[in-house]
Amino acid sequence: MPLDLPSPLVDRAFAVAEARALGVGPDRLRRADLRAPHHGVRTRRTAVGLADRCRDLVPVLPPGTVFSHTTALALWQLPLPRGLDVEGGPLHVESTGGGRVRRAGVIGHIGRVDTVGRSEYRVRGLPVVDPLTAWAQSAVGLPLEDLVTVADALAGRWSPFAPARGIPFGQLSDRVTAWGSRRNASVLRGALALARPGVWSPQETRMRLLLERAGVTGLVPNHPVDDEHDRLVGIADLADVSARVAIEYQGDHHRTDRDTYRSDLQRREDFEDAGWRQVQASDDDLGPRSAVFVARVQRLVIGRGGSPAGDEMSRRAAHDQR
Repeated sequence: MPLDLPSPLVDRAFAVAEARALGVGPDRLRRADLRAPHHGVRTRRTAVGLADRCRDLVPVLPPGTVFSHTTALALWQLPLPRGLDVEGGPLHVESTGGGRVRRAGVIGHIGRVDTVGRSEYRVRGLPVVDPLTAWAQSAVGLPLEDLVTVADALAGRWSPFAPARGIPFGQLSDRVTAWGSRRNASVLRGALALARPGVWSPQETRMRLLLERAGVTGLVPNHPVDDEHDRLVGIADLADVSARVAIEYQGDHHRTDRDTYRSDLQRREDFEDAGWRQVQASDDDLGPRSAVFVARVQRLVIGRGGSPAGDEMSRRAAHDQR
């Protein structure tokens, strides 16, 4: 039976130096019940996700160091590309008062606090940069579409953490302005220009950007559709208002969940009765079948009196949502 550790060290990662100061000898620190996730760190706990991996690093971070870039975005539970391994990949940390952190499995950055409004928060007990700074920092590594998705999320209600949701577009714009001429600032400006309020999921952003690249612009995210008696029929993921075309993303749960499937059938009929045509899209329509999907939307929008370049009515509805 391993000797008990001092109570302050039992349920968390700790620095070897801290343990030695509490009287823990080197033999105890080498016992098999302790992991060494980083040089100079020991813990009894098994890391089961990103937050645990960050906690394993905290005991040896210099004062004033915070988690940053895409690590911070993930801790704020903002959307990241599917192929980005934030759970097992390098951890990003930023220091403002000392040197760059140099450790295996860690990417260290030197930060500035003068012009970018950087603030430190705690997420699940971990020191982390504010969500707007994390978004701006990630312009160096993330493609444009993914930066737009994060901006949509910041302006929307995706994150469970209040500081990372419902952010007015003016604050996003202020952060871009404050970012100045830093590396990839132009990408950040481009992402802000493409972002929209009122978006509810990453797939909605992907679908909208795909159509906008093909010239189908002026689409309104999450537009309420009413029947002839002004009763709400449903919320269209994307809408060309003048053409009365609703474009809907359907995840797998729309197929596998019985109640959702039945509701979708009724919803489709309700939209038709209200004079709206639905176009439904799956992951394939946003990937290998995207050309067919885009062409279908273009034909419908033009055929029902809209325009692939959008129209004043759709643009006005989009502006009203801002």
